[in-house]
Amino acid sequence: VYKRQNHISIHTFCQYHGIESGLIFTFQELGLVQIVEEEAGFFLEGEALSRMEQLVRLYKDLDLSPEGVEVVMGLLGKIEQLQEENTALKRKIRSSLL
Repeated sequence: VYKRQNHISIHTFCQYHGIESGLIFTFQELGLVQIVEEEAGFFLEGEALSRMEQLVRLYKDLDLSPEGVEVVMGLLGKIEQLQEENTALKRKIRSSLL
């Protein structure tokens, strides 16, 4: 099994999480994660590895379809964006009051 820091084969990831590799490729097709292809096979690394952990948790814990996970991730992204905008607006208001 080929592994290095923040770099794991899809095969190993799937065995560990008890999922089929097709799920990871479906998430890739939906644009939710990037897969690295090397001579030794397909891998998840860095940000994609932690994101895939999140995707699998949503998929398994909430019993969602891959498309359902896509919707949830879109909503979580929108929430994060709104929180950032809210924080920026609060800073702007505070600075204008001083």
